[in-house]
Amino acid sequence: MSKISVIVPVYNAEAYVKQCVESVFQQSYTDLEILLINDGSTDRSALICEQLKAMDERVRVVHLSENRGLGAARNTSLEVATGDYILFLDADDWIDSNHVSDLYELITRTQSDVAIANFTRYYEDEARYELHIGDEDYYEKVYTPEEWFAYQYGAPHNLSQCFTVPWGKLYKKSLFEYVTYPKNGFGEDDRTTWKLYLLSDRIAYMNRSSLVYRVNAGSMTQTTDQAKVFDVEPVAERIAVLGLLGWDISREVKAYLWRAQLNRDSKLRNGDIPAYKELELRLRLMEKYKD
Repeated sequence: MSKISVIVPVYNAEAYVKQCVESVFQQSYTDLEILLINDGSTDRSALICEQLKAMDERVRVVHLSENRGLGAARNTSLEVATGDYILFLDADDWIDSNHVSDLYELITRTQSDVAIANFTRYYEDEARYELHIGDEDYYEKVYTPEEWFAYQYGAPHNLSQCFTVPWGKLYKKSLFEYVTYPKNGFGEDDRTTWKLYLLSDRIAYMNRSSLVYRVNAGSMTQTTDQAKVFDVEPVAERIAVLGLLGWDISREVKAYLWRAQLNRDSKLRNGDIPAYKELELRLRLMEKYKD
């Protein structure tokens, strides 16, 4: 068995982190290193992390002196991780007991660099699960990076979100040699995960949900301005890189157009006139020179 580093960034998650980590304890795959990165929490998260460490010798805790954000927490964990594979898990989510074993079996059997599973949303305020995959929907497929990029937009079964988020995946650790997460603000997933796909040769996907993604009133995607969630710069960077590679960027251009309109209107509402004018300029140029 190969060692797998399960990385859990923790910030003010006292209500959830115990359930999250105990779901890791219950994994049928046991050769795990469980890294809890306490990102300067001001609640009881640090104490709970230490209590969890006392419960299982596989747990390692890193306490950061101040809140540095998800990107910095993930970078710190990657520096100290000793596993052959990396699996991220958010502190307010949890996983089925077969989550790690299924991903490991898939990545090794298909000789892939990344293995991906789907997820189920849990709406905490309503105590409701959103089930969207049944047993009859199961399939597996191995993609080249270019093929997987085709699923980034508009695919069923939450595949668009599966594409972007770092969790629900098992990665070869070697993919991270030259990849770090941005530390300056929201959207570090949108700016990073696709780079790991490009570094891969084979990406394996199984249409099975084995992770529960908690949606609560404090979730970033629920409380953050959508223009910030769907910033234009990650797409602009993908257009630049994929264009250099000679790939079809038509889907990225459409995504950029939609995001630019969203962000232009947001900048105008918030009175950021220079940013508004820059986005309006780009949109007018796109309209002028479109085919």
